[in-house]
Amino acid sequence: MTASWAEQYVGLPYRARGRDRQGIDCWGLVRLVLREQFGTDVPEYAGHYWTRELTPAVAEKIAEESARWEAVPAGMERAGDVVLLRLRGYPIHVGIVVAPGEMLHAHDGADAARESYHALHWRHRVVGFYRHA
Repeated sequence: MTASWAEQYVGLPYRARGRDRQGIDCWGLVRLVLREQFGTDVPEYAGHYWTRELTPAVAEKIAEESARWEAVPAGMERAGDVVLLRLRGYPIHVGIVVAPGEMLHAHDGADAARESYHALHWRHRVVGFYRHA
């Protein structure tokens, strides 16, 4: 599979709790891509949204979910794997690997974009990679 599939998601608008092409948050984008490109359905979690006050609770929920997935050693990730990133000191942001070194993600204030997770802004925030079992 080539990385060209990712282009159809670039520019999708960010929307808190968004789960479709009308607007997505980081998990909504991962969920949409996994379903459309990889035939994998994952929980919606639209009710689990973070605020600064709830960040530890969301990090705990992400830890619960990631325990059900296969951890992938850095350097072995492939298209369709989920990259977990730290924001505000907590592992609360996710993207989907497009190709080794590159992710597709969206976050508050930024629509869906392709970006290197080796870039200065992200490389020290990568917590790990996960593959749906």
